[in-house]
Amino acid sequence: MLLGKNGEVLDRVKSYSALREISKTRDAAGNLRITLNGKPVFLYGTLDQGWWPDGLLTPPSDEAMLSDLKYLKDSGFNMVRKHVKVEPARYYLHCDRLGIAVWKDQVSCSLGSYSEAAGIAPKWTRMNPNPVNAIWPEAAHEQWVLEYKRMVDHLCNQSSVMIWGPFNEAWG
Repeated sequence: MLLGKNGEVLDRVKSYSALREISKTRDAAGNLRITLNGKPVFLYGTLDQGWWPDGLLTPPSDEAMLSDLKYLKDSGFNMVRKHVKVEPARYYLHCDRLGIAVWKDQVSCSLGSYSEAAGIAPKWTRMNPNPVNAIWPEAAHEQWVLEYKRMVDHLCNQSSVMIWGPFNEAWG
């Protein structure tokens, strides 16, 4: 708290810290399970692309973000997978305070001129016996690394982020 000459409050800052231990363990059947603070947790949630009817990818207000998250929590979900964008920091704060874990995907790159037709990005081949890896020009690879690093650096202190997904779907 910052006080003036006469003892009046000029400014006040509130903060908190949160520590989480994210790990894995095997259950009685030998299956891997995610643990939160040493206890197995089943993460149950939605794929959230962050669209807003009145702002496309921009949340209209802090209250709107909080309202969406409360709705998810009240619906029985305990996680959200953020898919195509990085939200404002307050979004992740709200998730933490509500007990909602975040799986944070790397935002997919725009292939631009690197198209499937040009043979650069492979078709969806997940079920094929010999799937084809993407062929990325060096400039596209460098851009991906730069953007991923910036996202992680920006969100690394958000305790609600439990899982980092470097690739989403068939993006390389």
